[in-house]
Amino acid sequence: MVNLNRIDLINHINRPEEKISIRRVIDKMESVMNSHISTSTDFLNPHEINLSISILNRFRDNISYEVDGGYEDSESSIIYIYPSYMYEKEDDPSYMCEKEDVDLVLFKFETNNKIKHSDILGSILGLSVDRGKIGDILIGEKYTYFFVKREIANFVEINLTKVSRYNILLLREDDISGLPKKEYDYKKIIVSSFRLDNLISKVFNLSRSKVKDMIKSELVKVNFAKETRSHLELELGDLVSLRHYGRFRIFNLEGNTKKGNFVLIVRLNKWGDIYVCCYF
Repeated sequence: MVNLNRIDLINHINRPEEKISIRRVIDKMESVMNSHISTSTDFLNPHEINLSISILNRFRDNISYEVDGGYEDSESSIIYIYPSYMYEKEDDPSYMCEKEDVDLVLFKFETNNKIKHSDILGSILGLSVDRGKIGDILIGEKYTYFFVKREIANFVEINLTKVSRYNILLLREDDISGLPKKEYDYKKIIVSSFRLDNLISKVFNLSRSKVKDMIKSELVKVNFAKETRSHLELELGDLVSLRHYGRFRIFNLEGNTKKGNFVLIVRLNKWGDIYVCCYF
């Protein structure tokens, strides 16, 4: 009987909510090792995925895993965990590895421009569904899509007949080719440093003092982890989220001005065409 040392495995994680999520992943790992079954986690954000993978990789002799959000560019994903021997032939080109069960279900309904992302999430949660059972929500021009765990799919299909005050016809969808593509806007900014408060101020046209207060109030995430240090130096590729304002990624460094300031290109989500469910 395997008994994993949870204290040792999560002692590097500081935030209580993250400890809870990763403990659940460890519970799944232990079940796989002891019962020789395949299972999957609830939906996790990219930061939680990275924390989980750092732990899963310590047990590669016993278990294997696969991250899946339902489509290539997903934000929230689940982790399939299974005994390492179960798909040991997957490196053989003649062997087609297929899981017996896929734990993601995709739903769609006709897009209503009066229905916002928060309305959809709120209506699903209003069915007393756990937040971790809901994946990405994507609003396209013709259809709105969302992913859920299979264990709640039948319940959602029967009970979700209205979003906000609008009736909807919910349909299961097997083909992900119709999912809307993420679109972005690009903005050029000139900054004196890569400090977190400095970049947020420039991107969203906010005062530095207001940004510092927002950071202290835990309204900011960097790479999906809450960040309370205004002085944090960012790097190319970092993703910054500011609650109620949106998110941006440091996309490219174009060069320097004559005064030595940095000329940066940041990439912002184009919310008007598609809204991906984000964790905050």
